[in-house]
Amino acid sequence: MKTFSVKIPEGIRDGEKIRLLGQGKQGQNGGKNGDMFIKINIQNNNRFKLQGYDIVTDLFLTPWEAALGRRVSIDSIDDTISLYVPPGIQSGEKVRIPQKGYKDGRGSRGDLIAEVKTVVPKKLTEDEKELFEKLKSISDFNPRKK
Repeated sequence: MKTFSVKIPEGIRDGEKIRLLGQGKQGQNGGKNGDMFIKINIQNNNRFKLQGYDIVTDLFLTPWEAALGRRVSIDSIDDTISLYVPPGIQSGEKVRIPQKGYKDGRGSRGDLIAEVKTVVPKKLTEDEKELFEKLKSISDFNPRKK
């Protein structure tokens, strides 16, 4: 069994192949060896999904962060980004961070797309429950009214 060290080129696409010259089957009747092809399979994980050259990730926010807006930290595949979330952002909206996606192999990149998901606490403290009850009594906001 042989071990190979293979450089994966930036921007390689799912399903593309890397060719290793002369590393395939032995040639017949003294002929040169064939080539070996390695097929690339890019898999999404629970944090990042590749769509073209863009990378999509979830941005989990509390209801008050979504309502009031704030600066949050979000991971990209290279580093951590400080991202401004505007007040009133809705669950399902997408925030595009340019040039933080997948490299295209030609010196450019796609974008990182953060999809907002507002998350409500499953269990409330008494103080939290009291504040939500107060908000319910003073707010006339109803997302089901047109």
